[in-house]
Amino acid sequence: MAELLEEDVITGPSELDRTFVFEDEGHTLGSLLTYVLESFPETDFCAYSIRHPSENKIYLRLKVKNGHSVEDIFKRGFQELNQILNHVKKTFNKAISAYEETKATE
Repeated sequence: MAELLEEDVITGPSELDRTFVFEDEGHTLGSLLTYVLESFPETDFCAYSIRHPSENKIYLRLKVKNGHSVEDIFKRGFQELNQILNHVKKTFNKAISAYEETKATE
């Protein structure tokens, strides 16, 4: 993940609410990250939007429950997403290897 610049983080009405802006990203990252963040019990609200089809940015809003840090939950969401994607990659590579072994023995 590229480090977000200060102007890329829009503060909401409280310390529990932020909107993160991602350049050169789209529905894939927005949907996956929203899914992961929504699964956390500390999350009050999470959604993303693309304001205009010609704008190559996503805006991800995250609101967390009292007593939690929006930054900590956001970082945890990326860590969890990274673990999920690593598992998918490992599983895919195993399946490719198994397929290639099957084809080699035919």
